[in-house]
Amino acid sequence: MKALVKEKPGPGLSLLEIENPRIENPDDVLFKVEYCAICVGETKAYEWDEWAANDKTFRLPTVLGHEASGIVVDVGSAVKRFKPGDRIVNDPLIYCGYCRTCRSGFTNMCENREIYGKRRGAFAEYAVLPERVICPLPSKLSLEEGAVLENFGIAVHAVEVERRDPGDWAVIIGAGPIGILAAQTLVAWGVNTVITELAEPRLEMARHYANGAIVVDASRENPVEAVLELTHGHGADLVIEMGATQTALDQAFDMVRLCGTVVTIGTFSRPVTFNPFFKMTRREIKLLSVMGRTWETWRRMNQLIEADKVQLRPLISHILPLEEYEKGFDLVKSAGVMKVLLKP
Repeated sequence: MKALVKEKPGPGLSLLEIENPRIENPDDVLFKVEYCAICVGETKAYEWDEWAANDKTFRLPTVLGHEASGIVVDVGSAVKRFKPGDRIVNDPLIYCGYCRTCRSGFTNMCENREIYGKRRGAFAEYAVLPERVICPLPSKLSLEEGAVLENFGIAVHAVEVERRDPGDWAVIIGAGPIGILAAQTLVAWGVNTVITELAEPRLEMARHYANGAIVVDASRENPVEAVLELTHGHGADLVIEMGATQTALDQAFDMVRLCGTVVTIGTFSRPVTFNPFFKMTRREIKLLSVMGRTWETWRRMNQLIEADKVQLRPLISHILPLEEYEKGFDLVKSAGVMKVLLKP
């Protein structure tokens, strides 16, 4: 089969013919990959920048790709929930199910977890994963939309880690796919939502698809001042930082209210600095981070989908054949696109 492989450290990827994966364990699910989205983290692996070079979870050579949708081809003898022909998506955090954090419900923080796309992946015609990380694709969604569910899960998990009430104020810094999906989620839960962005194409997407959130053009006005004005000088109850820059983190601290919460999910390429005493301690600010999603997150995602509270299809900018991966990666690195899917 054809697969997109990171063969060795250094820039570039290789489109290779490799052996088809096989069912080896009783709980394995073999599926035909229909679509797999390109993640920002995979652009870092493509370029092999400092972030990728220092990521100890990589085991090269590996097939990249972790945001997939597909159709089940075959299942192992112990698989109970899936059969050939089922439409599925995957959770990229392959958890063990028996460590302390798994048994506490935090499967995304499994002590023995494997991050999909670092040792094996879904930029390929076929893939195999254990049943425990396979999820049925909701009937309301297309297979194309299924490849966006990984981002939706991150968005919902970023929102759910801190209690929020209808009428609270939340700010999202960065109108990428996850930012817009987080805005859709917050609006659905009755939270007054602001989303800030610099790039005009993403601002335009937010204006159309952030479901009524207030959109602030950070290239034309000071986002901190805008948020303080909207909140009568108090600041936001919750700020979700997705810009992954020093400026974005500084803005998050400056626009959050006393005793408020900052959540960071941005993929930072380099260290940032701040003084915890002045930024946090003196104001009792909570700084949280999130990774992936839990099975409780999947429940909330399904509820939002069934209630028609989210729009996934408009966030898909391009669908390209696997052979055009170089074009796809170039597109993802530009500010004018949202999600780019590769189709094996």
